[in-house]
Amino acid sequence: MLKTPVYPRHCEKTSKIVNFSGWALPLEYESILKEARCARTNCVLFDISHMGRFIIEGEGRENFLQKLTTNDISKLKTFSLQYNLFTTPEGTIIDDFIVYNLGDKFLCVVNASNREKDFRWLKSNSQGVVIKDETFNTAFFSLQGPLAWKVMQKVVGDSLSELRYMHFLTKKVDGIDLIISRSGYTGEDGFEIYLPKERAIPFWDLIMEKGKEFGLTLAGLGSRDILRIEAGYPLYGNDISESTNPFQASLDWVVKLKSKDFVGKESLVKILQEGIKRKRVGFIMQERGFPRKGYPIFDSSQEMIGEVTSGAYSPNLDVFIGMGYIKTEFACSGTPIKVKVRDKFYRGEVKDLPFIKYKYYR
Repeated sequence: MLKTPVYPRHCEKTSKIVNFSGWALPLEYESILKEARCARTNCVLFDISHMGRFIIEGEGRENFLQKLTTNDISKLKTFSLQYNLFTTPEGTIIDDFIVYNLGDKFLCVVNASNREKDFRWLKSNSQGVVIKDETFNTAFFSLQGPLAWKVMQKVVGDSLSELRYMHFLTKKVDGIDLIISRSGYTGEDGFEIYLPKERAIPFWDLIMEKGKEFGLTLAGLGSRDILRIEAGYPLYGNDISESTNPFQASLDWVVKLKSKDFVGKESLVKILQEGIKRKRVGFIMQERGFPRKGYPIFDSSQEMIGEVTSGAYSPNLDVFIGMGYIKTEFACSGTPIKVKVRDKFYRGEVKDLPFIKYKYYR
């Protein structure tokens, strides 16, 4: 398995290391549920160095990305971030990712499971640009929770009151060049930090040291999954894939059909005209059955209408929650459903996403 630059620190704190997309990553440190609660009440630190990181340079970089993405790159100002999608010519999702406008180049943060696929896709379409995979030259951390700003201000030694959600700044701390964005995958206020791999362990230690007085906790993949489900965020390979399109996935807001041309646009226009037959929705369980990926979803008369793609017990809501695809006519909040868990039906209800209220610093 591949190891992140701070892998030695994980091994010092937990033996629960698992394979995630070919990377050796901590599942949990002390308790998945405790870590998920701490992210909502306090602050947690994740190592997300497994995520792919590409630099795109060259005069044609904006036009290049504009052609391959569904969102409008021309609206992305320097020092800003944007959620975006790569789509196939058929309009299905190659990947979802975050793009940073660094001024003279773009930084794309992609899913670990898609890093090699995405890189091949970009290279096969590249003209007038230089694409570099910086994944193995850098580290990437995520500090999340309502007290994250206090920890980060201690780390950088400056106020962060001017740094808004989906924006970033560059900073040198203890001689370490950092890109610090106000962003995350939890629904909480938080920061994601990009830095050279050689300085990863010293900076990790610095965050932990500065975070002591605020009760900073390490967190692993298990709590990260719960938090992103509570926030209604899709996970590639579970909730979105090359078998789903953005309209089915309830990602319409990322698709700018009127303002630009891009790979997959013609197919997506046709898909809209033909109508969306199934939609990604959230749901809560009214009985204590665990809705795991692949479990079938039924209507109240036990007619199958869809399938679970993600599920979890939410310690913050004290209920089992999930996401899945169901027939569009059943996709309204409040619609009763049943999930078949092994051989038993458990009652649930379609719920608007997100399950928790976003707390982004805008």
